[in-house]
Amino acid sequence: MFSTAIQIGFYILLLAFTIQTVFLAYHWFKYGSSRSISVTALAIYLSGGAILFLTLSLALNTLW
Repeated sequence: MFSTAIQIGFYILLLAFTIQTVFLAYHWFKYGSSRSISVTALAIYLSGGAILFLTLSLALNTLW
């Protein structure tokens, strides 16, 4: 029961991150000053998020 709740919470967090990323990417590309800066910012944001989610998933695997 506890692990199922943690897993659902992880997926909800991942969904929220994905939705936020779509909104940020839209605004960076729509209102940004340069396309190359927007691509760089998005790449940095996604790589940082990937590192955080990978670390979180590895930590949660130790609990299960």
